[in-house]
Amino acid sequence: NQIIQHNQRAGVIVSSGDLALQGVTRHQAGNYTCTASNVEGDGDSNVVELKVMYKPICRADQKKIYGVARNEAAEILCEVDAFPPPENFKWSFNNTAETFDMPQSGFRAHSAQGSTLTYTPVKEMDFGTIMCWADNNVGQQKEPCVFHLIAAGKPEMPSNCTVVNQTSDSLEVYCIEGFDGGLRQWFLLEIFDQQTATLQANISSKYPVISVNGLDSGRFFKMFMYAVNVRGRSEPVLLEGYTLKAAEKQTVALTSYKGSQTNIELTPILSVGIFVGILVAIVCIGIGTIAALKLRSHKQQQKYQHQNQRFSRPDNLQIKDKSSLPLSHTEDSRYDEKKNDEKNPDVVPYKEVDGEYKQKSATQTPSGHLSTTSEAEISCKATNDERVLYQSNNVSIHKAR
Repeated sequence: NQIIQHNQRAGVIVSSGDLALQGVTRHQAGNYTCTASNVEGDGDSNVVELKVMYKPICRADQKKIYGVARNEAAEILCEVDAFPPPENFKWSFNNTAETFDMPQSGFRAHSAQGSTLTYTPVKEMDFGTIMCWADNNVGQQKEPCVFHLIAAGKPEMPSNCTVVNQTSDSLEVYCIEGFDGGLRQWFLLEIFDQQTATLQANISSKYPVISVNGLDSGRFFKMFMYAVNVRGRSEPVLLEGYTLKAAEKQTVALTSYKGSQTNIELTPILSVGIFVGILVAIVCIGIGTIAALKLRSHKQQQKYQHQNQRFSRPDNLQIKDKSSLPLSHTEDSRYDEKKNDEKNPDVVPYKEVDGEYKQKSATQTPSGHLSTTSEAEISCKATNDERVLYQSNNVSIHKAR
């Protein structure tokens, strides 16, 4: 159902209880109902049928081309739309040489809306254009229905053929049909194995879409697509296609602790899952190894830095024989370490005496300098061609001769 909207420009005028249509066409014919509404509900009027009278018009989607051979009868159907129905039909023939009306005996009424002409061409000039008119009480049809009568022949080859939906045992061929040669046509597909050149399938269809099943997997094929009618078949359309390889099934025998074996079928999905699992495990192991190595390297670096901080001396500490040694540390921090440094001085000057070395003990003064307050001789023999240059509780420095 379609609701009528007020549109004065289109000639549709809707008022309180009236509907006016101006310039009515055949498309506005039909049944009309008026509906009124209030708070209690809706109410419909009686159905009013609107009939629009118009001259005959050639019906769309008719067969326009007819192909016949000489001395072969062709039945041409002419259908029209009209109200009231058409009363009379008129046929005429036209070719490059002449135009004439068909005799009344050559055609008959096929239905209330159509007529059928039976026509038999005898010579070449009998092929041409045939036209049909109809009339009714309103008038005669303005534009005739036009048909072309041609000498029947083989159909045209299909076009735009493609191979689609290829599986391991099937495929589908899709084409667009060409001219049928004036006769009813159908389609034929032949499939040959490329390697053995043997015919694998021969399938016909009313339509240019053919599905083929039951093919061998993993094979390549040559295919020929034809359009066929009673006059013969068209030139072939050459196509190439293939079927997919079937997934190979593998089995693995697993031996249990009791000695029995269990066969497990490795499907493609299971194989892919195993491969992905192994790959993920390898990646995880690699990441763990790299993390462990980095952690170990970091710990070793921290240990090395700690040892360097423990045993390194300040850069501006200068050691001189029997002289004060300035040290750039705060007075408070160095004073806190005084007690320990008095017993175990970090820097001890030395003297060389007859192949031996005399070591002085140094103490710290509150002023932040090292001074030699006492001279305790420590004899150190040169052993293994080395001289002891520096000695503390934990560290000693040797000089080779």
